[in-house]
Amino acid sequence: MSALAPNVFVLPARMDASTLPQTHTDLLSRRGADLDLEASQVDRFGAQALQLVLSAFNTWREDGFRLRILEPSEAFRTGFDQLGFASDLDAHGEIAA
Repeated sequence: MSALAPNVFVLPARMDASTLPQTHTDLLSRRGADLDLEASQVDRFGAQALQLVLSAFNTWREDGFRLRILEPSEAFRTGFDQLGFASDLDAHGEIAA
């Protein structure tokens, strides 16, 4: 988890219970501006991670800012697909690969 620039946040490789509390804190610290989540390194992505990402999308929308997923890894895309949300994400244009 690191920031490449103020508007790009690199998601951790493991998006699971071991990293989600810190990822949540890191996302909240970037609230109030457009944000890109760079997801190319994600190799573990489950239901809790999906909940965090979807919540972040809703929060950014409600705040009037843009949130995008950049370079989603295969594991990231598979997680969305297996949990039934791949088409929702694509329909909103939120993945910019």
